[in-house]
Amino acid sequence: MSKQPDTISVIITNYNYEKYIGAAIDSVLAQIRPADEVIVLDDESTDRSPEIIKSYGNRIRAIFQKNEGIPSIWNTGYAYSKGSLVIFLDADDILYPKALELVEKAFRPGIAKVQFELDVVDQEGGLLGRRYCNFAQDTNEDDTVSEFSQTGTYVWPVTSGNVYAREFMEQVMPMQSPVGIDGALNTIAPLYGKIATITEPMGQYRIHLRNISRIDKSGQINIIPDFAERIRLRKLEFDLLRQHAARLNKALPDIDFLDSELVFVNYRLMARKMQREDGKDADRSLLDLWRTGMRVVLRGPFRPITRLKHILWLTGLTAAPAPLARLMILVRFSRSHLRSTIGSWINLYSSRS
Repeated sequence: MSKQPDTISVIITNYNYEKYIGAAIDSVLAQIRPADEVIVLDDESTDRSPEIIKSYGNRIRAIFQKNEGIPSIWNTGYAYSKGSLVIFLDADDILYPKALELVEKAFRPGIAKVQFELDVVDQEGGLLGRRYCNFAQDTNEDDTVSEFSQTGTYVWPVTSGNVYAREFMEQVMPMQSPVGIDGALNTIAPLYGKIATITEPMGQYRIHLRNISRIDKSGQINIIPDFAERIRLRKLEFDLLRQHAARLNKALPDIDFLDSELVFVNYRLMARKMQREDGKDADRSLLDLWRTGMRVVLRGPFRPITRLKHILWLTGLTAAPAPLARLMILVRFSRSHLRSTIGSWINLYSSRS
């Protein structure tokens, strides 16, 4: 029996991103392999976003809903979509022209999700010379199966770098999640099928002060994330993983899953240096946290230069006295913001000279 043609739905989710929404829509409309449907879902923006979205006419399907937040907008968008593959594109990100073409080639029955690399850019779209996730070139489906079976987790990108099979989503949507539904979907996806990885950038992930990780419980924007809160939310996602595994009668390793995720090993170290720990982490020695980080780096699917950078960072952060460590953390999380600010100053000065 021949494989049925795939259909692809792109759902662009937007709230007050008038500066970026046009570029996101344009990047989808410029695909070599056109999307079968382009849904732009606006969560009651108060800026010019609705006007910009309406200007695209019938080239997109525009949906304007009352402000209900991130989990609701995902459930709503999925309910409107019909594609056998579904991608949620954040309105401040873009796709490269070959993205959907290569996603379709990578997909086959039995795959729950196709994921791909993203170039990291600043708030003005300037390349920062980094990738998210910096996958090793030889990353494949079997690697991810092995990683997940041993650790209960795997390396996955932010929202815009994931394309979900409808066959997977039909089993779990609508979903209630402690934070963005993408984190929950990515966490449980290996229980429902294999993960295909495209190791070359197929889009851009924009770093700026309105990224979700920069917003605390009160809605305030912080340059440095609330590490303890991010850890708490990730633990809730792992609780969801255990629930789905039990429902499917699938075994998970009996370990602390966060000890296998480099991001959260970093968060635990940084929370210690910032004196913002919460829960049982405070009982662990600094040396234990460093050793955990080394195990993740040495075992993980990183390129050699990326592995070296992680080793140097974790070692330097662990060894640094608290004041220096806090400065290192500040620089790490504000470098793209500082770069954009300095660039704006230079442009302003140049225009006046």
